[in-house]
Amino acid sequence: MPLYFVVALKIEDYQVSAEQDSAFIRNFALVIATLLGVTVLLIVIANSLFGDDDPAREALAQERATENMSPSFAVRLSGEPAPAIASAEESEESGGVTEVRSGEQVTQAVCIACHQGDFLNAPAVGDAGAWGDRVSKGWETLIGNVANGYGNMPAQGGAASEEEIRAAIEWMVESETGLEVPES
Repeated sequence: MPLYFVVALKIEDYQVSAEQDSAFIRNFALVIATLLGVTVLLIVIANSLFGDDDPAREALAQERATENMSPSFAVRLSGEPAPAIASAEESEESGGVTEVRSGEQVTQAVCIACHQGDFLNAPAVGDAGAWGDRVSKGWETLIGNVANGYGNMPAQGGAASEEEIRAAIEWMVESETGLEVPES
């Protein structure tokens, strides 16, 4: 086969391929344009049938938008009381009675997420072996570590008062393991 015949054959293949490609692109663009037109038509029909201006619905939408835009946290500036202190002040105003949660309640509300199993090296409730050397440090160290954070454990001083922290440690360690924490 002479060389000029092979080159002519390749050029013809390219021309057929280019024509097929342009036909495919034209058809693909037509399908996309049709789908886009149908979508717009359906949106217009849905808005005309169900898009009535209901004031209650608009008020609910506005309320939800405001709720979604409001922060889910608060920044405590220096000098402002911590949440536990603020609740104690409120209870003093209402008769001086502050309800302190039990050790089990504090543990279930604050501590159990990490202390139910060996999560990030947190000793499990009732595991005497894991609590052994921690207990030997005494109450002051244990309560300070819980309130201020230690190692992988975040500070829990804002989640529970010092009295509640002590009650939680008593429940997790003394009641559930039988170990006794020495006074420090």
